[in-house]
Amino acid sequence: MFYFHEFLERLNLMTEHVRLVRHDSRGLVAWRRGGFESFGCFASFQRLAHSPYSNTNIACQFVPGPRLSDGDATALFIGVTKITDRWLWDGKRLPVLQDQEVIESERGNADVEAFDLQWLDSAMDYSERILVRWGATRAWSQWASNKSKEIVEIRRERSEPPFPGFSRFMARISEVLQLPEAWQAALRSCGGVYLLVADNGEQYVGSAAGQDGFLGRWTNYAANGHGGNVMLRQRGHKDYSVSILEIASTDMGIGDILAREQHWKMKLGARVHGLNLN
Repeated sequence: MFYFHEFLERLNLMTEHVRLVRHDSRGLVAWRRGGFESFGCFASFQRLAHSPYSNTNIACQFVPGPRLSDGDATALFIGVTKITDRWLWDGKRLPVLQDQEVIESERGNADVEAFDLQWLDSAMDYSERILVRWGATRAWSQWASNKSKEIVEIRRERSEPPFPGFSRFMARISEVLQLPEAWQAALRSCGGVYLLVADNGEQYVGSAAGQDGFLGRWTNYAANGHGGNVMLRQRGHKDYSVSILEIASTDMGIGDILAREQHWKMKLGARVHGLNLN
């Protein structure tokens, strides 16, 4: 078993002075849009009350990775940044790493600290190649020396993990827009019948028959937690585990998909013991 602090020691970094920062999906979007420059600009703005760079000049940057089979969250390593300067953001002085979309989104924000970040060359070759078991995602900024982070994967090359297949796919609704692009494309390409499971075990069977397939339907749940469904709204669930029960064939119309949805509702008892009303 190999731990992330051992990797840092090989880079001659003192773990007690290094912060580990797992950004949310906004960081992932910036990374996909413009790599080191765009993501670096995104990471250069932090709220004063929650700045991950307090009392440090070195930060390891991560974005959300795929959830493990045991349910644990992961973090995908992007790189190590040195903090060379910091100041209260006034909308005038720009950080050295720049992305116009990020900068415009920060204009007018109060209580923001801006930073000049510099990527360390010694860690660049490992970008998007190291996946660590993160633990509780609420603790999105941590000292590297406080808790060992298990490295669960070291990839030979910088690449997205392969799509596991529709029958083996499982994720959290809150994470569907953070999935690798190839995974999103696969989920967008087809529809069918799916299963939502709330944290308390309650189940909901639904179907996706729209233009953007499963991904389009699940995006609605990610936006508000209920996707317009009355009973889901009443229950107040905020997130679900999601899996695929059946893929619709190319010759199936909306009526056929809805019939298969009814079949699965009966098979799983989703009306009697679940969250389906009809």
